[in-house]
Amino acid sequence: MRAGIIGGASLIERANTELSVEETVFYTVKQGLESIGWDRSEVQTVVQCADDVLDGISINHVYQVEAAGSFLKDESKVERDGAWGAMYAMAKILTGKFQTAMVVAYSKCSQVGYSAFTGMNADPFFLRPVGVDGDGLAGLQARHYMQASGASEADLAAVTVKNRLNASRNPRAMAGEGAELDTAAVLASPFVAEPIRELDCAQAGDGCVVLFLASDDYIKSNKLDASYIRSVGFASDRYYPTFRKLDRVESARVAVEKATTRAGINPADVDFAEVHECYGYQELMLYESLGLVPEGHGLDFLRQGASQKEGRLPVNASGGALGSHIPYAAGLMRMLEAHLQIQGRAGTNQLGKADLALVHGQAGLAMQSNIAFFLER
Repeated sequence: MRAGIIGGASLIERANTELSVEETVFYTVKQGLESIGWDRSEVQTVVQCADDVLDGISINHVYQVEAAGSFLKDESKVERDGAWGAMYAMAKILTGKFQTAMVVAYSKCSQVGYSAFTGMNADPFFLRPVGVDGDGLAGLQARHYMQASGASEADLAAVTVKNRLNASRNPRAMAGEGAELDTAAVLASPFVAEPIRELDCAQAGDGCVVLFLASDDYIKSNKLDASYIRSVGFASDRYYPTFRKLDRVESARVAVEKATTRAGINPADVDFAEVHECYGYQELMLYESLGLVPEGHGLDFLRQGASQKEGRLPVNASGGALGSHIPYAAGLMRMLEAHLQIQGRAGTNQLGKADLALVHGQAGLAMQSNIAFFLER
């Protein structure tokens, strides 16, 4: 038995002052159901992915039960990125109890201070009192990586240039985040947390991503097109950032190693990758941590253009999270983009060969937790 992805939908905006969280979820779910010809009766189990603190409401998923179409259905919540929700939905299907599942991931960052929210993930005794947040720790990690690898600020900027260009061609990306830039423009933008600059950061926006999964039997009996989950692995590193080696992403290495063992696939042999990078430098680190290239070869991979849309192994042809960052949904969006590529429905961002993909999601400060999927036709 295996589980496949049969479709999805997304609503991604920098700020939406017209729709509430509930309305955002409702319209995205409605769009997704219509796109695959379903109504809510076809969905047997629903997994929501969101955060109480970010939403400012305790047990926030209960407010979305009707909006997500999960009233009187099996329903659960994963308080982590939607990529973990997809893994949970897959596990539910593989039990044999459910034939179909829907994953709904969402957030509305325009209604909160996102920096304050990321700071709430930090240790309350030593880190929060000195103002540590996601940007600050990312700057520290980027500097560690640069010192260990010899990467320059121009290398970090090159990832940003690539992904924002790809996002400018992707109608599913966040409006205003895609752009044709050069390295000089990125390096001229203000520092957020040295060496990270404003254009290196993914803009946290408002939106929702929905993904539909089904069992192999259901897909075949209903003659549906699907991309299949070949394997998945996930891991978490130490919570306290200074207890980790910040110049590498050990939990990403462990996650992809687990997925590789189960699938019998070398990550370097995939046709393309969709990785969840909240900052340009993170994609550069993930080249090696996810096994796309041997350790120590990430910079060469970037500088030779291998990760470009036209390169040997395209990474984030969609524009990545730099072009579509909805916290708690950015990893799930990587899965939707990979599914569309495999189905040949990625539009202007479609790759020539897209039969096998590595898809990545992350959570926590400085990429503490990581998950990796292999998707195939």
